[in-house]
Amino acid sequence: MKKSELFELRKYVGDLSTVFGIKDHLFNDVPARGVRAFDVRNGKGLSLTVMADRGMDIPFLRYKGVNVGFASKTGVRAPQFYVEEGVRGFLKQFNGGLLTTCGITYAGAPSEDGGRVLGLHGPYSNLPAESVLSETVYEGDEAVLRLSGSVREACVFNENVLLSREIRVGTERSVVRLTDRVENQGFAETPVMLVYHVNFGYPLLDAGARVYSNAGEIVPRDAFAEEGLSKYDLIEEPGIDRAEQCYFHVGMEKDGFAMLHNEKLGIAAIVRFDAETFPLLCEWKCMRAGDYALGLEPTTSGVAGRADARSKGMLGFLKPGEAREYAFELEMTDDIALIGKYRAMAK
Repeated sequence: MKKSELFELRKYVGDLSTVFGIKDHLFNDVPARGVRAFDVRNGKGLSLTVMADRGMDIPFLRYKGVNVGFASKTGVRAPQFYVEEGVRGFLKQFNGGLLTTCGITYAGAPSEDGGRVLGLHGPYSNLPAESVLSETVYEGDEAVLRLSGSVREACVFNENVLLSREIRVGTERSVVRLTDRVENQGFAETPVMLVYHVNFGYPLLDAGARVYSNAGEIVPRDAFAEEGLSKYDLIEEPGIDRAEQCYFHVGMEKDGFAMLHNEKLGIAAIVRFDAETFPLLCEWKCMRAGDYALGLEPTTSGVAGRADARSKGMLGFLKPGEAREYAFELEMTDDIALIGKYRAMAK
């Protein structure tokens, strides 16, 4: 949507929010009652929800009427139900969605590090954002839907880290750009570990869909994943009680990407990121009936937990007062030429 077009558009539409814009609302159904969220529509077929009270993550995203994100059986749950409890504490709150952010100071598998017992994927996705703002801004002539807010991970005698998030949704192309600025507001060096759990579900995720990336190497996580290595890129039918498989995409060029393409629907989701910031992309291939999902997850330090990342020299740190930015883009498209371009770039 172009600023120069808005005057003419108002001849047809008195309330432009019927075409594109942002609406602020609260969930009313238990167990999500009271959760503040924003519904965003870009006027080009892209609609998404951003939850202010769950770290400004994205539970729902649709493109031209097609559901894109994974919706787990837990549904959306208010953050006050979260209890850190090994693996189950996170999973009982994991609605999946298009985006669940894991971190800030630890993520991945549960571990014990520095004398602390750390649960699965950290507390971030169950922390409410503060100073939340939504607005329409302009990049040149293009209207851009912008949301921002900050999430703090803090503990007396321990970390004090502030993550300031900006989400920009284009109205000329269906591109969502997320930028996080992480600042250590404490007085001791602190770890930073982020996993952007970008999750796809049915019907974009369906048998026959394929995964493409420009990784130099695909590394299976375990023996079961190795059994399926020849089909790491092929989406299969759901299987009863089928275990998940994880594949690590490594050795990417600086401009890293991964794409899920459903040829039957003619739609693709493209995740773009800086491979120097995110040297490992985790492909979470979960072909389990009832939990049918695909994660394409840019990570700073892997997904095996903070102790493992520390031991392998993969763990990042921020000095007191230091700040760093982390960003990625998601583009939804049915442009055959663009999809073909990314297929051709895949290794």
